[in-house]
Amino acid sequence: MTTIARPYATAAFEYALAHNDLSAWEIMLLSAANITSNADVARLLSSPKVTIKQLADMYCELLASQLNEARKNFILLLAKNERLVALPAMATAFQLARAAQEKTMQVDVISAAKLEDAYLQKLVKALTVRLQRHVELRCQIDPSLLGGAIIRAGDMVIDGSIRGKLTRLNEFI
Repeated sequence: MTTIARPYATAAFEYALAHNDLSAWEIMLLSAANITSNADVARLLSSPKVTIKQLADMYCELLASQLNEARKNFILLLAKNERLVALPAMATAFQLARAAQEKTMQVDVISAAKLEDAYLQKLVKALTVRLQRHVELRCQIDPSLLGGAIIRAGDMVIDGSIRGKLTRLNEFI
């Protein structure tokens, strides 16, 4: 699905960037992706009884508050080319392109307990230097880690959890 989604996401991103409209496009794509992810909508997308026009009208009606002429034309183009099913992958690709453009990165921090704000600020500074991007943390708590934390930044994973250390120790025994 990524192969199908990438050219559409790239075109949408380039248009939005050129028109200084990245936020509105991202919100619309995420909303459209949410619609597409609904099980009932997924059945409609694969139903031969539902016409392309009906699908386009449904999306345009549901997204009406977020559509201007360009975004509406984008949805109509996707419907015409039977690509509405790829909207979740398009939204993800658009977000990645925007993050690369703005030199930002969302980093997941999974810890055994709630981390103090002072520690989180130090972590943001250290990751900003290491990744050379503005870092936004998404924190989660997982008591099964026993202690420590796991940090995921793109393809990079730093496992400093006690559970991870025990697992690695067990591999050497």
